[in-house]
Amino acid sequence: MGTMKTSVIYATALAIRIAMFSFPSVANTLMSRIELSTPITSFKRLTEGVYLYNHNVPPYDGDAFHQSPLLLYLFSFIMSIPFSNTIPILYSIIDLVIAYALSYISQLKKTSNLSGNTIAALYLFNPFTILSCVSRSTIILTNLSMALSLLSALRGRGHQAMFWIALASYESLYPIMWAPVLLMLIGKPSLVASFIGCLTALWVVSRLYVGSWDFMRATYGTILFVSDLTPNIGMFWYFFIEIFDQFRSFFMIVFQFHTFIFTAPICIRLRKQPLFALTVLCGIMTIVKSYPSAGDAAFYLALISMHDNLFKYCRYGFLVANLFLYASVLAPIFWHLWIYAGSGNANFFYAITLIYNLGQVLLLIDFVYAALRREFDLEHPESIGKRVVHK
Repeated sequence: MGTMKTSVIYATALAIRIAMFSFPSVANTLMSRIELSTPITSFKRLTEGVYLYNHNVPPYDGDAFHQSPLLLYLFSFIMSIPFSNTIPILYSIIDLVIAYALSYISQLKKTSNLSGNTIAALYLFNPFTILSCVSRSTIILTNLSMALSLLSALRGRGHQAMFWIALASYESLYPIMWAPVLLMLIGKPSLVASFIGCLTALWVVSRLYVGSWDFMRATYGTILFVSDLTPNIGMFWYFFIEIFDQFRSFFMIVFQFHTFIFTAPICIRLRKQPLFALTVLCGIMTIVKSYPSAGDAAFYLALISMHDNLFKYCRYGFLVANLFLYASVLAPIFWHLWIYAGSGNANFFYAITLIYNLGQVLLLIDFVYAALRREFDLEHPESIGKRVVHK
């Protein structure tokens, strides 16, 4: 019975994705949506980079291509395959692999009341997940690497975990925040050398492939210095459009420092709950990275679902759900009013991205509160059901 249920979930999820890919107008529209694709994860830009490379034009010379050389190599090969459905099938299978990894993680966690099939279904049928997959955003590859790094760590395979998190960091930089917590989870701090070695090897191979170090500036430089101000659902682009140039460097340091500074205190405070610490860091990345997309939120929400023992402590569930729904409906409308109808301006769209990020922040705060309150209740069972007053 369980095998049949699993097969139905995965088959249905695969069918939905292939069906949506079969409508080119839908797939192409989603591919151009700024909520789903960013300058760092856009499939259109990846296609352009592959075209430039195949015609002996350095893809990193201009300001169009910002993805890693290994993605360039991988998709150069994939796009040379004459079968037209190669990429849709590849993306759909990657989503299924992520779902399977998440279901396996939930089984290894053992404290979740939700079955592995339920976790997989929550990920596979999340609208953010489906839309991100059909948009062919390359964030799905980063999510795959992060899921496999966590799965490897829980299975005690330290070197594999370090390879996968190094690969995720190589692709998107921000997953490097997961490395200290994974080291804590595995219990072997010496594996930091494995992480550094894997990341260095990826950079060296990339240098040999493209023939220069220009990719460092075009990929990590763009992420850190936000040189491409294409609108997205994050908070960086509007701020750095409006700010005066003489203040840009200062606020750039402040914004990026604000992203990474949470790693140390979370590792210290949540050292007894490493899986939850990883979930919190994933939420922080989703909110404050320079180029976020719906694919980031999809993976973060899947990790949240594994902590169902915290749901009863949450206080803002209705408000958070409404904020997500409100932002999801109004973001495309306000984008249309600004870009196509000409009856709005950038403030319209940025306001709705603030609503979306407010929902993310409230969700993160609520779950951190829930985890700490549950920890307090376990240590002080006599206080269960009572209001805790902090002095």
